[in-house]
Amino acid sequence: MITTATIFIPLLGTILVLLLRGDERLVRYAAIGVAAVPVLLALYIYFAFGDNLDAPALSQELVWIESLNIGYRVGLDGIGFGMFFLSALLTLIAVVASWDIRENLGFYYALLFLAEVGMLGVFASRDLVLFYVFFEITLIPMYLMVGMWGDENRRAAAIKFFIYTFLGSTAMLAGFLALGVLSRTFSIPELGEAGGLSRAAQIAIAVPVLFGLLVKVPAVPLHGWLLDVYVSSPISTNVVLSGVLPKLGTFGILKIAIPLLPDGVEPFLPYLAVLGVINIIYGAFVAFLQPDLKALVAYSSIGTLGFILLGAASVNAVGYNGAVFQQVAHGLYSALLFLLVGIIAARTGTRRISELGGLAARMPWAGGLLALGALAAMGLPGLAVFVSEFMSIMGGYTAYPVQGVLAALGIILSAMYMLYMLARVIFGPLREPAYERVGDAGPVEMAAVVPLAALLLVLGFFPALLISVQRPAVEAVLAAIGGS
Repeated sequence: MITTATIFIPLLGTILVLLLRGDERLVRYAAIGVAAVPVLLALYIYFAFGDNLDAPALSQELVWIESLNIGYRVGLDGIGFGMFFLSALLTLIAVVASWDIRENLGFYYALLFLAEVGMLGVFASRDLVLFYVFFEITLIPMYLMVGMWGDENRRAAAIKFFIYTFLGSTAMLAGFLALGVLSRTFSIPELGEAGGLSRAAQIAIAVPVLFGLLVKVPAVPLHGWLLDVYVSSPISTNVVLSGVLPKLGTFGILKIAIPLLPDGVEPFLPYLAVLGVINIIYGAFVAFLQPDLKALVAYSSIGTLGFILLGAASVNAVGYNGAVFQQVAHGLYSALLFLLVGIIAARTGTRRISELGGLAARMPWAGGLLALGALAAMGLPGLAVFVSEFMSIMGGYTAYPVQGVLAALGIILSAMYMLYMLARVIFGPLREPAYERVGDAGPVEMAAVVPLAALLLVLGFFPALLISVQRPAVEAVLAAIGGS
């Protein structure tokens, strides 16, 4: 029951903040209180069940359609738990960071909590239909949050997001329905044990499933929706857009596509590794050309997502663990950078890199944390991203040496554009006299960014805190599909 409670408490929050819409101060405090509960429950699960996420207390099953074996089935394992916790944490941070939302605050929080229900549900789903339902629950709230509170291009960006995501999820659903009907069950554990479909059938099903999930990641060239949405969104929306939403796709690949369709996915694994490398290199090159600080972070996000695809395609213990770990590491650093971009833009009135400079003198905390986030994006040793990227590259190199070498080259490219950005934004003399009067990040802003920076450091120095939880689930997947 605790998993179900964690998933649906935000739904109660949706109702509460709508009832309190008249008092903005009260709405903010109520939203923070509601958002904190799933974080505390996820922490309790980690400390009480971290070494046994398969415990019956974390699972629940209720059959909806007996003839098709469709039901409400939820539970946790090491592949999904890191993102389950991060979804709760980033929702809380998005509530704290909602200083850029000044109209219809209660409705904004209601949509955010509704999206949280979908995000938590995806990472706990043990039924294909339920996975799809939760997957879709995130679509409308995020569409409205971008379309109502974004910048002047928000409507076009929101429509593009909806079209891409809806088409991808429709293709994914077609594959799920075919798999469930042919296997006579939609239960993910039962599908993992069955393995009765022919190779041809699995390939036919894998095509739409992989396509739908890769749109969500997004993998280049299916990334057309990302830049407009990220740039147009409010900063607090960026926190969950970048930190969680792409992982709905990568989690589906790691938890559903590869384990349930091993023979069907196997012919596509080399191409999945190639897509990962394309993401890494393309994201780095295009990020280097961006004049807008927010756009640079968006393309950096595309690049680092490629390591998840490479690690997943390796289908070995090192690479697969790296891919699962990278989901969390990417979410931490990308959310941190988007928040800091928002703070800098709010103080200076611009996001153009050419108009910034020397901000460390006036904004030492924000500038220092921006440097930390950039170093994390580069994969600096001692930070969480280094661990996951190193594991993904080593696993990828074992399976695909050329792709592994090219992915390592991508780290060098990311260091180039991130160091260039830091040199232009925070170092050197103040570029504008007006920046003499800007203030540093305040207490509320620091409350949003410090936990992310701290987790990047903690997981960088003590990666076993997460790897020990995810390893049993990864080993079970590899044993079931014959991986190494």
